[in-house]
Formats: sequence, structure tokens, C-alpha cells
Amino acid sequence: MEQKKSTQKRHQLLAAALDVFSQYGFNGASLDEIARLAEMHKSNIFYYYANKEALYVEVLTSVMQKWLTPLQTLEPDCEPTEAIAQYLITKIDVAITEPKASKLFALEIIQGAPHILSILKGPLKKLFKRKAKVILTWQEQGKISKEIDPELLIINIWGITQNYADFTTQIEILMGKSLRSRHIYQRSVQHTVHLLLYGILPR
Repeated sequence: MEQKKSTQKRHQLLAAALDVFSQYGFNGASLDEIARLAEMHKSNIFYYYANKEALYVEVLTSVMQKWLTPLQTLEPDCEPTEAIAQYLITKIDVAITEPKASKLFALEIIQGAPHILSILKGPLKKLFKRKAKVILTWQEQGKISKEIDPELLIINIWGITQNYADFTTQIEILMGKSLRSRHIYQRSVQHTVHLLLYGILPR
């Protein structure tokens, strides 16, 4: 029971930290505000994390793990159009339903990724290179246009899908509707999938 309660508290803390960090960034975020949102005393934060930076890195790491899990599904024996379409849909869904995660990551990257540089250079880069090779294999099989740059394709997919989170305000003002509306969500998915897939298919 105590273990379950502790786990729930930790998840509550991470959710509160995401709210505050995504709004103010690392430097502007206050542990007092995080503790208030998490409904716990500030001193309790240090039961789970040594300091503010450790909490921040944990939040960012959990965000990255959630994003990168769908990328793991891209394998050489997959049908590329189906695999990439599903990956796009998953990324758009996460961007629209959990925009704070994307905004937090964007803030960190804009500042030069000072807190997660080792992750970017290590695990993320290895996964990125591995999946670029999968796309290269699809090209060699004639399933994807040879004009496509495998690495840039992954980067472009990230940029396009995360745009739905990072620039929500601009999109909703210009389109006049919430991205969470069923019509706009389906419109966004259909357009993005068609845009990317039409460009990568061999002619």
C-alpha cells in the first residue's frame, strides 16, 4: 500500500513539474510552485529527487521515452507506407493531447540542450542512426524514393508533428477551431499523412 501511494505521489509530482517547467523553463520554474501543484510540501520533493535539475531531467527523459517508443516499431520487414503512416498518427496524437511535453522539449533544445546533451549524443543518436538505416533499406528495396534523405525524413517528421504542439495557438487562431475538435484532428492527420507519404513514394 505504501509503495503504491509513493508511486502515485511521484507521478503526481512529475505531472506538476511538467506543467511548471513547460511554462517557465528550467531557470524560471519554482520548486515551490511545483510542490503546490503536486499538493505536497516542498521538502517532500527531495525524497524523490536530489535537486531541481534531477527532477527536470527526469521529466524530460520520460517525455523522450514516450516519443521514441513508436519510432522503435520501424523495422526493415515492415511495409513502409503503413509503418510511417502509423508513426505519424501516433506523433500527431501525442502532440495534440500532450502539448506541454513537446513545448518543454522545445525550450530545452532552443537553449542548446544543456541538461540532456549526453542523452542526445548517446541513446537518441544511436536510435536515430539505426532507424535511418531502416529507411535506407526500404530505399534499396525500391519501396521509398531514392531522392529522400533518410535522416532528414525523420527530422522532418518530428518537426511537422511537433508543430501541432509547439504552435497550437497560431494554428488555432488561423484555422478558427481547436486542434482537439474531431474534425480538425482528422483533417490534420489526413493532410500530414498524405503530404509525407506522397513525397516519399517512388515515381
